[in-house]
Amino acid sequence: SSFVLIGANLLPLFGALFWGWDLGMVMLLYWAESAVIGFFNVCKIVVIGKWAAAFAGPFFIGHFGGFMAGHFLFLYAFFLRGSGNGPELDASLPVVLELFGDLWPALLAMFVSHGYSFLQNFLGREEYRGRSIGDQMKEPYSRILFMHLVIIFGGGLSMALGEPAPVIMGVIVIKTVVDLRAHLKEHRAEKDGKNASQ
Repeated sequence: SSFVLIGANLLPLFGALFWGWDLGMVMLLYWAESAVIGFFNVCKIVVIGKWAAAFAGPFFIGHFGGFMAGHFLFLYAFFLRGSGNGPELDASLPVVLELFGDLWPALLAMFVSHGYSFLQNFLGREEYRGRSIGDQMKEPYSRILFMHLVIIFGGGLSMALGEPAPVIMGVIVIKTVVDLRAHLKEHRAEKDGKNASQ
C-alpha cells in the first residue's frame, strides 16, 4: 500500500510538469483528497462502531465538512482567485467542478490508493481491532492542519518568488514524504493496538 500511495502522489508532479497545472490546481487536488480521506474514515467508523456509527458518522461528516469548507475558503483566497484562471475566479459550483475536469486522473488514483489501503490494511489485516470510534474520528484532522500550514507558507513563498514552479515541486515532495510517514506510523500504531487487544 505504501508503493500505491507513492505512485498516486507522483501524479500531481506529472500534472505540474506536463499538463500545465499551477499551484492552485495542485492544492485543489489535495483539498479533494482530504474529502476522499474523510469518506474512508466514515467507512472505518462504521466498521468499528457498527450501530453506534449511526450517530458518530453524521457528527463526523458535519464537523469534518465544516473544516473542509473553511479549508476551501483559504484555498480560494490564496491560490484559486486569479491563480492562472483570470483576475477574479468565480467560486461557484459549476466553475469549481470544471476545474476538476483536469484533475480527475490524479483524484481517481488517490481514491484507489486510499481504498486499497482500507481493504488491504484496515479490513484485511484487521487493523480495526483495538480502535475506538473516538480515535478514528480524530485521525484525519492532522492532515487538515498540515494543509493549512502548506497554504500559508506555500502562498507566501509563491508571492515572494514570483515564479511558483519551485514551490509546486516543493509542496508535492513535502506532501508525499509527510503522507508516507503518516501512513507507516498509522499502520504501525494500529498493528500494535491489534496485538495489545489479543
